[in-house]
Amino acid sequence: MADNIINLKNNALQFKYFSNKNKPENDWIPFGDIADGIFYKPTLVAYPYLVQENKLIKLDNKEQINIKPFKFIIQRNQGERAFIHQKPHNFVIGENFMEFSSGTPILEIRTKNYKGQWQPWQAILGEFNVYKTLKTMGKIYLRSPIEDELERFKEHFEIRYSGTLVLSYFKDVTIMGDDDIIKTFSLNTRQIEFFPDSDNLCWDFEDRVRTWNDFIAKYHSYDSNGNRI
Repeated sequence: MADNIINLKNNALQFKYFSNKNKPENDWIPFGDIADGIFYKPTLVAYPYLVQENKLIKLDNKEQINIKPFKFIIQRNQGERAFIHQKPHNFVIGENFMEFSSGTPILEIRTKNYKGQWQPWQAILGEFNVYKTLKTMGKIYLRSPIEDELERFKEHFEIRYSGTLVLSYFKDVTIMGDDDIIKTFSLNTRQIEFFPDSDNLCWDFEDRVRTWNDFIAKYHSYDSNGNRI
C-alpha cells in the first residue's frame, strides 16, 4: 500500500508585496532585493490535474482553486498589433483578488515574446500565484515541483513595485508611487499609462512636461534596434 502513496509537491509560487510597515514571516523569500518588498513562497493548491516529475496525476478533488489567468498583451514583432495571451511561456498568473480598492498595492509585470523582446509593463494586484502548465489530452495540468521552474520564470518575466492604488469619487484609477510619476492603467489591458491630471491647477506645465519625460524614460525606452529596454 505504501507504494501507492503520492506525496504531492508544491505546484504554485505565491507572490505578495510587503511594505516597510508590514514585514513578511520567515517562510517568504525575497524575489529580488529585500528593499523591493516583493516576496514569494512555494505552496500547494488544490487542483485535479498535476504533472509531477513528468508523471501525469489525476486527483478527485471536489474543491479546487479557481484560476483566472492574467491576460498579457504581447506583440509578435515590435510595432505590430498586440494580442492577448494567457499562458506565455506556459506560465499562468492568477490574481488572488479581482476587486480594486483604494490602498491596494499595485505591482507591474511584463514578459517577453517568443523572440525574447520585452513587452509593455502591466498593472497587477499585489497578491497573485504563478503556475507552470502543460496542456495534454485537452486538459491543463500544473507542473510540480514549482521550485524547478523559478529560474525559467525569472528569465521570461519581470516584476517591480508600482505604487498604491487610488480611486477617486468618480472611480478614476491612479497609482501613486515613489517615482513621483502619477500613473493609471487601462482596465481592459492593464497596460500602464500616463495620467495627465489636466484638471489639477496646482500642477504647472513645466512639471507636467518633466513628469511626462520621466514616464517615457521608464516605460517606453528602446535600444538602437527598436527593442524595448
